Amino acid sequence: MISAPKELKKGANAALGALGTQLGGLTVFLDSRGRDDQVIDADVSVLLLDAGRKVRSGSDFVFYNQPIALGGAVHLRDKVRPEPGTTEAEQGWSSDVVTLELDDVSDEIEQIVISASLDPSTGTTFGDAEVIRMRVQRTADASDLLVFNIDDATTERALVFGEFYRRNGEWKVRAIGQGYDEGLASLVSAYGVEVDSDAAPTEDLASEKESPAPEHNGADPVEEQPAQLATPSRGVSVRRPTRAPRLPADWDASIPASDGNDWQPARLFPVAGIGSGEEQERRATSALLAVMSMVREFGAALTTKCGAPRGALTTFIEVPFGQDEEAYRPDGVLQVTRGQKTWTALVEVKTSAGRLDAQQIDNYVEIARTRGYDAVITISNELAGGDADHPVPVDRRKLKKVALHHLSWDQIRAEAMLTARRGVADSTQDKVLAEFIRYMTHARSGMGGLGDMGPNWVKVRDAVKAKTARASDKATGEVSARFDELVQHLGHHLSGLLGVEVQALTPRETPDHASRRQQLADSGLLFGRLKVPGAVDVLVVGADLRADKATAAITVQAPRGETRPQTRVSWLLRQIPEAAKDSIRIEAHLAGPRSTSTAALLGKVRQDPSCLLPEDQREIRSFTISLDLPLGSKRAAGTGTLIGSVKSVTTTFYADVVQHVRPWADKR
Repeated sequence: MISAPKELKKGANAALGALGTQLGGLTVFLDSRGRDDQVIDADVSVLLLDAGRKVRSGSDFVFYNQPIALGGAVHLRDKVRPEPGTTEAEQGWSSDVVTLELDDVSDEIEQIVISASLDPSTGTTFGDAEVIRMRVQRTADASDLLVFNIDDATTERALVFGEFYRRNGEWKVRAIGQGYDEGLASLVSAYGVEVDSDAAPTEDLASEKESPAPEHNGADPVEEQPAQLATPSRGVSVRRPTRAPRLPADWDASIPASDGNDWQPARLFPVAGIGSGEEQERRATSALLAVMSMVREFGAALTTKCGAPRGALTTFIEVPFGQDEEAYRPDGVLQVTRGQKTWTALVEVKTSAGRLDAQQIDNYVEIARTRGYDAVITISNELAGGDADHPVPVDRRKLKKVALHHLSWDQIRAEAMLTARRGVADSTQDKVLAEFIRYMTHARSGMGGLGDMGPNWVKVRDAVKAKTARASDKATGEVSARFDELVQHLGHHLSGLLGVEVQALTPRETPDHASRRQQLADSGLLFGRLKVPGAVDVLVVGADLRADKATAAITVQAPRGETRPQTRVSWLLRQIPEAAKDSIRIEAHLAGPRSTSTAALLGKVRQDPSCLLPEDQREIRSFTISLDLPLGSKRAAGTGTLIGSVKSVTTTFYADVVQHVRPWADKR
């Protein structure tokens, strides 16, 4: 039976040990719901305070421009919103999320302050919210431990929800609910963060730095001590990012030709001498596991995805096991030690076109079960498409005591690049990670990721064109599932380029695999979605096998209020750079009971914006912007292939449109 969460009142506190004997990680949700079904678009931030109740430096301020601290012990996650069309979405619910690993918080940190703020340009305050609350959840089983409802907010644009603090050797939590009308800069200045005034011109930061730290009326008062703040040479920018992350300038650069110099630089992970597939797998396994154990941030990023706790990671290769009078030798073993407990996983690795073997995985699951190990991890260039959660069908009944996880080389490469972008504390480890990324991207490493559309691609492609494809055919399902894998591949590819976690989503109209394979057979269409943090909307990618087109599209809500239709068109055009292709299509969706629209190519709209205006001057509600490129027909990756053309249209469209377009904000 699940017990109800403890409800805290303003100023009250609770010992975390009393809520659960083995808490492990905690997840903090800051939930809000606006009045009249409006969303309260808040931004969460965390302050890590020393004994003097001040930050030690700007790195102890965790917010949208700096989402990770203490090696991942404090991590701001993506905002959570309900799926469109649900009751929760219509009511305007949203949640900001912070994950905490309190055991990994350094002893110098005495308090962790959880707060949120609103963009000053919107004019919204926390008093506009119907509901504001803080929920604390045990991460391991997603059970709510406590909740604090704030019901007295009025004109505040920044709000301290609560704090976690040490008291007599244990962690406690206090409900605070104190607000700041002046906004985020005023709040963080109270805790010693030096704010970059040039980056926040709309706020009077000089006066805000004189604001006192909040007083607490609850139990366990904190003794005031002089601040020992290491003042940075430049303040922290609290300006909120309002655009999607940018692609690097060389995102489409090709590998330079050889200059004829035979002198090759020495590499930590050389590709010279790689012969057989067995040698390739052995090198890949040893390199990966060694880097995971050496670069703490990278190892933790991968092992926590597989259910491991944060702790000291030890790795081994080719460990022999005996089972049922047979000898087995998994490619590797991972062990994570935290306190008195050790988490252990067996690892099976494939490179290049190597396929995972179901019987081999079954054997390793049985070895793990009989020895009390926690997981089996498979690694290959395969991804899980369709409705599957693993590339190989496995009897789920065998997984009651042993977890089975899969990591694709695409995912591992993206995680390595994300870790490098976030920063590695040790400079030597940072160089090791950079060398590993270089090794992974070499063609001879065998870690290239998704390589082709599967053995049935040509058969299904031709059947779709001839209108003889059937949804019930196994081959149709395999090609549809492989496109799902391609969308995941694109997500990992963009994650590495942009430095943010891009999420692959199923199409809204065909959320299950049965409907997607039916759509492929009936109309020759394949679709997927990519969610890029900061982008104006999800990016839809697709392939039309009958029209031989690869497509990328995004929908943008038009300006609201008293703006004229032509003003709305001009607002959109100003955001699309001159270098964008004239063949980009813009469709204007109109208000009214029927789904009607106008459309034209970007080149024509630039010459005559009125070509998008409806004759009856109806209101333009939204714009759909899209780009089509010729669809390759070959099975493999590269030029002239479906994979290459879908990848090209996605990155080109992102560079030309998505990273430039911002949502409408009424600044009146």
